[in-house]
Amino acid sequence: MTVLSIAVTLIGGLTALAGLYYALRDLSADLVLLGLCALLVLGWMALGIALGVEDLAGGGPPDRVTLYGYLATALAMCLGGGWAGVFERSRWGSVVIAVVALVSLVLLMRLHQIWPGGFA
Repeated sequence: MTVLSIAVTLIGGLTALAGLYYALRDLSADLVLLGLCALLVLGWMALGIALGVEDLAGGGPPDRVTLYGYLATALAMCLGGGWAGVFERSRWGSVVIAVVALVSLVLLMRLHQIWPGGFA
């Protein structure tokens, strides 16, 4: 679980930095930035599947609503950010992807604070 969390953190940080670079250079989101956003979605999906399997095995958290709410929010937010990057053909599409990636990192940090035993 820790390896997946580190991977999501690295992908999210790289996506945020790339989105910020694109926004500062006044560039719209291209396939590189959208690919990073898609990779972030895949990372959250893998983390959600791994946590779901662990929950089914009996190591679930006491508050499942919060856990799955955070996972669903992160996934929906990353999908929405990618969608905004595709259809907003100005620098603001890149800004949206950068903000989504930063908020994704905060959600992952909060997951570790709320349910520390699930990530060991």
